[in-house]
Formats: sequence, structure tokens, C-alpha cells
Amino acid sequence: MPETARWIGGFIRWLFKGCKTSLKDEVEGNLEATWGGTYDTENYIIGIISTVFFSRRNNLVIFLICFLVTL
Repeated sequence: MPETARWIGGFIRWLFKGCKTSLKDEVEGNLEATWGGTYDTENYIIGIISTVFFSRRNNLVIFLICFLVTL
């Protein structure tokens, strides 16, 4: 579960940055952390928050399909 949350968080962060960085760097945490200590921790927090948000809106299936299509 933590790895999946980090992966989703990296993807969401990559989308927020306008797809200007490398998706691989975002997901693997190769960039410098800004607010959470480490990049992996930041991705994990973003992944948990976005998963809760999308699951509460019953759009989790749509989100996961879009996520898998973009890979």
C-alpha cells in the first residue's frame, strides 16, 4: 500500500507540475523535497490525500483508468 500511495502521489504531483518534469523522477523520488522531509514522504502524503478524495467522490475507478492509460 505505501508503494502504491507513493506512485499515485508522484503521478498527481507530475500532473500538478504540468507534465514538465520526468514522470520517472517524480515517482521514484529523485527530486528535492520541499515541505515533507523526503520526496517519498511528500508523494506518500499526496497519494493518500488524493486517494481519499477520489474514493469519497466515487471516481476512483475513473482515476485509476486514466492513471493506467497515461503509463
